[in-house]
Amino acid sequence: MNGIMASRLSACYKNIRWVPLTLFVCLFILLLRLGFWQLSRANEKESFLVTQQKQMLQKPVLLTDLLLSAEARRYRPVIFNGGYDIKHQLLVDNQVHGGKLGAFVLTPFILENNEGVVLVNRGWVAMDKSRQRLPELGFKMASSIIEVSGIVNEFPSVGLVLQGADEPSEGWPSMVQIINIEKLKPKLGYSVLPFQVQLHAEQANGYLRDWKINTRMPPEKHRAYAFQWFALATTLFFLTFWISCKTHKND
Repeated sequence: MNGIMASRLSACYKNIRWVPLTLFVCLFILLLRLGFWQLSRANEKESFLVTQQKQMLQKPVLLTDLLLSAEARRYRPVIFNGGYDIKHQLLVDNQVHGGKLGAFVLTPFILENNEGVVLVNRGWVAMDKSRQRLPELGFKMASSIIEVSGIVNEFPSVGLVLQGADEPSEGWPSMVQIINIEKLKPKLGYSVLPFQVQLHAEQANGYLRDWKINTRMPPEKHRAYAFQWFALATTLFFLTFWISCKTHKND
């Protein structure tokens, strides 16, 4: 009996096609890993959104008192006093809103008592496709010190970063795709803080401000991708099993 069993096992072992089996195992493991990775990303995004919401619901603090780490200060509501430098404004190009191409207007704001300069994102403006005509960014500046409020955030970004994207164009307003504070310093003539403040919607002297609490890919989409990877892995398993059974029967 043992001899017959050993003979059958030996025959099965000889009939194994090792190359297709190896490819199946590798592909199956890859699909499972991709599915679990997407689930992990979904959990990370959920944690990020909770933290973002928590930060934005805190009481506004003085910008000059916000001596925290970059992670802790992001999305914090702040208030600060000073005045805009409307002669030196930046247009962060290639920002899409409602399917239309435009730019964010970043204006230097000189803090009271020379405590620094922060770039205030005054909102989104539509741009001419040729970039030959730039929008009018001037406004009547109050002669006295004004108070501004907004949300601390990282500088705007784009999906595809080209070489020279952080080089400011000649003249004012100056156009860039990526904010590089080191490259802006020679052009502005002073340093700026390493973050932007998104101007609150109710504040004056702003443009379209539709600041949303979101990420480029929400958790639900990550879970949908995870389901697709797991579905592909399941399909691969049963398809390989069916082909193996059919081949064994023909043999």
